[in-house]
Amino acid sequence: MPICITGMHRSGTSMVANLLHLCGVYLGNEDDLMPASADNQKGYWENREFSRLNDEILAALGGTWDIPPNATPGWVEENRLNALRAKAEVLLEEFRDREPWGWKDPRNSLTLPFWDDLIKIRFLLGLTSNLKLVLCLRNPLEVFRSLRDREYTPSSEGYKLWLIYSQSVLNASLPGNRIITHYENYFRDPKAELHRVLDFLQVPASADVIEQSISAISTELRHYQSDQSHGDTDAERDIFNLYQDLRQETNFTGPAGLQH
Repeated sequence: MPICITGMHRSGTSMVANLLHLCGVYLGNEDDLMPASADNQKGYWENREFSRLNDEILAALGGTWDIPPNATPGWVEENRLNALRAKAEVLLEEFRDREPWGWKDPRNSLTLPFWDDLIKIRFLLGLTSNLKLVLCLRNPLEVFRSLRDREYTPSSEGYKLWLIYSQSVLNASLPGNRIITHYENYFRDPKAELHRVLDFLQVPASADVIEQSISAISTELRHYQSDQSHGDTDAERDIFNLYQDLRQETNFTGPAGLQH
């Protein structure tokens, strides 16, 4: 079963990917996984082949990860993507008979229709099962502050980027094929949240494996915390409203909104 792990950058995608990896989800050969860095000392758990293809897809559409392309409806069928589809098919074939397997990349939020289309074709050919989506959600203001502190993007652009990523992946997926997991739950009740995700994915893991996996969660990852408030500008209200919509699909019971 292919598992796509995504969410806005700095939303806990690496942490969730690592947990699933520890519970038996194959993410690729170790040499293919992006190494840890100063910005992510626990590792990215990101397969460089998928990330490279995602960058190429965005470039072909005229964008980048931080300047998403203004793609037109039906873009996934455009001829200019034919060569990339062929490369992606070769990559997907490498994971055949490796189930459960998956790949993590925040860019998947923008390119999901591309991968979903290819995997649906493989499903019809009997080469794989249906795609499952794990969408990582974190309070947007925590995301903005983390991006800002790493000088990736100013807050004003971060607002727009969060909306584009979140709305794109929401539009490209169906509730029955996705689970939204909240970053905060891994610091409140990690065992329950990991169980919830594994049950949705139908990935078996023993009690010992789950205990060992959640021991990899470090409180050092918890740099920012935001409480309830409301947006003052139109952009902030849009963020607040979409964040609430996404939260409805999680079991997070903490503060509902944004705090400046």
